[in-house]
Amino acid sequence: MIKIEGKVNNPLGLTSRLSADLVAEANRYKCSSTLVINDERADLKSIMNVMALIIVSGTSFTIELEGEDESIAATKFESLLTSLKLK
Repeated sequence: MIKIEGKVNNPLGLTSRLSADLVAEANRYKCSSTLVINDERADLKSIMNVMALIIVSGTSFTIELEGEDESIAATKFESLLTSLKLK
């Protein structure tokens, strides 16, 4: 399992657009992708699960990747989080 840390810096929180970008990236890989905030977990391949968390600005989160292509997914997620300013 690979864990990637991030933080929501957008004043509006994790918007639907940012959520959609994360979900689209997760769906490119076979490995399981989970978004973890405090004690709450969401399947990162489901936009409904991600949006249900209602993530506000300043919230730290973890993306957990587990499966056969987790290392490739981790590299791509690191780049995506940086480009979306979620690092």
